[in-house]
Amino acid sequence: MEASLHCPNIDDCPVYQNNVIHSEMVGLTYRSLYCLQGNKKYKVCKRYLAINRFGKKVPRNILPNSVIRVEELAGVAEVI
Repeated sequence: MEASLHCPNIDDCPVYQNNVIHSEMVGLTYRSLYCLQGNKKYKVCKRYLAINRFGKKVPRNILPNSVIRVEELAGVAEVI
């Protein structure tokens, strides 16, 4: 069993750091639903998927359940 069930990208993630553009409550909700979910919900997070696929950071306004496709994030992501 893994030592940690939370997202491995939380140290640099604005959603986890509660630095999202919407509100503090929105950040806390996403944090509990995606970042810290024991069932590894982070694996469907658009931020997580883009970072792992492209090795790039995505803009902080991209939320875990954003309607943008992961492939579209390749053009707006920044090199890590």
